[in-house]
Amino acid sequence: MKRWSPLTMEEREYPGYDGSKLFLRTWKPDSEPKAVVILVHGLGAHSGLLSPVGEYFASQGFFVYAPDLRGYGHWTGMKGHVDSFDEIVEDIDRLVQLAREEHSGLNVFVWGHSFGGLVTVLYVAAHQHEIDGFIIINPGLGERLKLSSAIRLILRFLSKINLKKPFSNGLDLDLISRDPETVRRNKEDPMRFDFATARFATEGFESILKAHRSAAEIAIPALVQQSEEDLIVVPEKTKEFYDNLASADKTWRSYEELYHEPFLEEGGDAVLKDAVEWLENHLKGQS
Repeated sequence: MKRWSPLTMEEREYPGYDGSKLFLRTWKPDSEPKAVVILVHGLGAHSGLLSPVGEYFASQGFFVYAPDLRGYGHWTGMKGHVDSFDEIVEDIDRLVQLAREEHSGLNVFVWGHSFGGLVTVLYVAAHQHEIDGFIIINPGLGERLKLSSAIRLILRFLSKINLKKPFSNGLDLDLISRDPETVRRNKEDPMRFDFATARFATEGFESILKAHRSAAEIAIPALVQQSEEDLIVVPEKTKEFYDNLASADKTWRSYEELYHEPFLEEGGDAVLKDAVEWLENHLKGQS
């Protein structure tokens, strides 16, 4: 795994919207931070799998927060379940407020990958004036999960009765990257949880539609990045969302031959370098 510089990573907790304790990783740069970046991880994952991203942003001078989302990672409640994605959105909002308290005067940005990209869009739709911009990379705005039409119908029915039995989330880890080490790391990670309840799944399907509807209301700066060879999400749906964004300050970047999790693939450095360049160009109004 790539390491960009010796950095200070800390583990702590922060209170979610309902007071629940949520696990949090932070990376501190060697100098005074330029801004704050909050990382939102993908489906079944946790903040530790974003370590290469957190390290890179910190090496470039940004203070990084990366939570384990409700239902994943160090979550002590039921894994793979929420009653509503609003819970996750409000948890992120509490973290944004914490970041602003701990780094008063600095710009705050939210960065989301895959499912985290979907969560980021939902957060922005509800709280866009709380942050200074957002970045989504290969966002879950159009999925290719291996779930048949029959299974999807069954999940919708089970969601109505809120049966809390986890099912496979349909994510094929062999397709996430061309880098064998990334695939192996995900497959062998003991904290991955690639299952979800019917309620979680149907919330996800409905949230994709909600996210696309919200594009016309989102007006803050945005960077949207998409790997052209992504086999997990639908690149055309990402571009559709970008085209419908109301923001006058939006940037599109696409990457040939890269897969869903490109950060450690050959050529994947461009994804993070473009993100840092965009962040540095949006450091405005800091005191």
